[in-house]
Amino acid sequence: MNEQNITEEMMYLKYPLPLMVGFFLLNTLFLPVLLSTILFIMHISLQVWIFPISVVLSVTFTYIVFKKDNKRTIIAILCGIFCLAFALFICAKTYDFSWDGNAYHKSITGLLKHGWNPLTETFYSYAKQFPFLAQEKETWYDAYPKATELWGAVVYATLENIEIGKAFNILSMIALLFICWSLLYETNVLKKWQSFLCAAAFSINVVIVIQSLTYYNDGFLWEMILLFLASLSYLTFYENGRFKNICYYFIFLSINMGLNTKFSGVIFFGLSGFAFFIFWLIEKWKKYGLLQACKKLSKNFFVLATSVIFSLIITGSTSYIINIIRHKNPFYTMIGEDATEMIVAQISPVFKPLSNVSRFICSLFSQTNNQPAVMQWKFPFTFYKNEILQSQLFDTRIGGWGIFFSAIFLISVIFIVFYLVQNRKKHNKLIRIAIMLTVFTIVSIIVVPGLFWARYSVGLYYIPAIAMVFLCKRINRGGIYVGRYSAVLAVLCTLLFLNHIPSITRNIDIAKETKPVKTKLESLKYVNEIGELSFDYITPQHNFSGRLFNLYDENISNFKYGQIDVNKVDVIFYPQYENAYSYIAYSISTPNRLSDYIKSIDRSKYLIFIAAKDDASAGLTEDVIKSLRELGLKFDMEGAYRNAYVAIVGDAPMYEEKNEQYAVCNAGLEGVEISMLSAGYTGGNTASIKFDGKEYSKNQRGLNIVIYNKELHHVTDSVYVDLYENDIIRR
Repeated sequence: MNEQNITEEMMYLKYPLPLMVGFFLLNTLFLPVLLSTILFIMHISLQVWIFPISVVLSVTFTYIVFKKDNKRTIIAILCGIFCLAFALFICAKTYDFSWDGNAYHKSITGLLKHGWNPLTETFYSYAKQFPFLAQEKETWYDAYPKATELWGAVVYATLENIEIGKAFNILSMIALLFICWSLLYETNVLKKWQSFLCAAAFSINVVIVIQSLTYYNDGFLWEMILLFLASLSYLTFYENGRFKNICYYFIFLSINMGLNTKFSGVIFFGLSGFAFFIFWLIEKWKKYGLLQACKKLSKNFFVLATSVIFSLIITGSTSYIINIIRHKNPFYTMIGEDATEMIVAQISPVFKPLSNVSRFICSLFSQTNNQPAVMQWKFPFTFYKNEILQSQLFDTRIGGWGIFFSAIFLISVIFIVFYLVQNRKKHNKLIRIAIMLTVFTIVSIIVVPGLFWARYSVGLYYIPAIAMVFLCKRINRGGIYVGRYSAVLAVLCTLLFLNHIPSITRNIDIAKETKPVKTKLESLKYVNEIGELSFDYITPQHNFSGRLFNLYDENISNFKYGQIDVNKVDVIFYPQYENAYSYIAYSISTPNRLSDYIKSIDRSKYLIFIAAKDDASAGLTEDVIKSLRELGLKFDMEGAYRNAYVAIVGDAPMYEEKNEQYAVCNAGLEGVEISMLSAGYTGGNTASIKFDGKEYSKNQRGLNIVIYNKELHHVTDSVYVDLYENDIIRR
């Protein structure tokens, strides 16, 4: 950064539009958490109006702070609302496939939305009214900080979709991109595109990208730490700058959100805040003496102290205060007799004997892997095929910064050291800041267990971003070596982009699964309308209870929970994910006779498609014939041994055909291309019911029936009845 003070002329420049948008978005993240916590203190549970009121207040605050430029303020507010709507929309259209997201983040979010007040009742006490939550015993449900779950619950309460509540990751990423862009451009040493490029490197990293469609909050925590560090840096280099008061507010907001996202935030905010304040004190002491230094830093101290106190006592009352009351330990589960050793317990045995520093170094220069059996060193700039899949996990333990990060790290560190040594006389203050942050990082690695695990050490991504700032600054100075610096910048940017490809690909795959998951949920909703659902977990250790709130969102709330007959288990979601979806199972109990099944269908909402295979006459009963004719069909299948038959029924019959050999129907209906084929035993012996080319028929002997939802335009059920034997519905 440039060490020159901002001139008086710059003080009257218009505020950058990105800064105003970022300010708005940060308020939409902070205010719902603050308001909901205040309500808890007043013994009031979450209300549906909290989120809309928070948005209105965010608009109001943005207008008040930046009202000197009405037109730009309105544009900024509209852009902020668009970003908010975009994040909510993306999260509404995707499902959280993560382990922790479905194991406890969504469980806490769901219970908060459904009336739990953490200050008046324990999670376990309130969860008794939800059978699928009643078995949860882990201490962290009550004890952990809850900022992101609170935000998610507030949004959930308003919009009735638990998946929308994970939008905090996308919003924080956008907000910090805009804020860093503004602060970097304010230095007056980077061009606008360079500022944007470097801001993207600071705010967008592999961890936040891979977690962006989940309830994981590691990336969010480090976005708050980035906001804190950026604000402290601005106050260090531009203590009288025009963004000074805004940075004070950002410090307050980041501390309140960060300390209440994860307990580890206390360490990172505490160490970095203390380091910066000591740096300021020494600088002022040398220049003005101790007494004057203390006076000049009184406002900084007040902001830091007030922020910490408020974040622990008010915003953090649902964790820090309640932990003191219940356990005499504000950091219950993190330290003390009941501390959980989750990090050490989950790492590969080959890493357990190592020190914190050794684990960090080994992880940085190892192949990306979740649970390696042996140490897997690799040469920087290389990657292995198996690393791509491992990089797509939400919480990769070893080498989780990305397949090219070791190379990125080395290039960045080498250039930063080279730049600071080369400019040691000109940037003396900058060098002292760099040394301070380096010491802070090393101390963190030594003291804090788990920083070998990328999601707990996202700050490592700030190193290449800093290198890019120095590279851009050096390029702008010109000179005979500018081409070389440009080449280094290009290599660094290329590697950073390639490093993101696995996580981006993973998110694309998740987006593709939205429709199948939604279809499956709608199918269960249909089954729940005409029958009964029972849910359980395949194995006891895989209690992904948060996933069942997705059923509530589809108005499937009267299901049974408990042990299921293993012979009747059907996996609800897709086993290729090997996570929450493949460990929840269900059993279906619907009317078991065809006549009862037909009568249970709401034909104003559903279409019925019927195709016969082999024979659909030998096992006919009077009830079957009567129920089908009550649909308006002729259904003259008595004595029609091995005849072909197709029919489509809505409010009234739409198509019907019987033939000795085969019957065909090709039509466009509800915007879908329908292709039906029925063939008796001698005509081809098949039953096909296709929508847009996709087969949905069970293709079994007897009548094959497919139920289609007219409102949602997808299949909700597919069954068959072997009318050669009896009239029992089968799946």
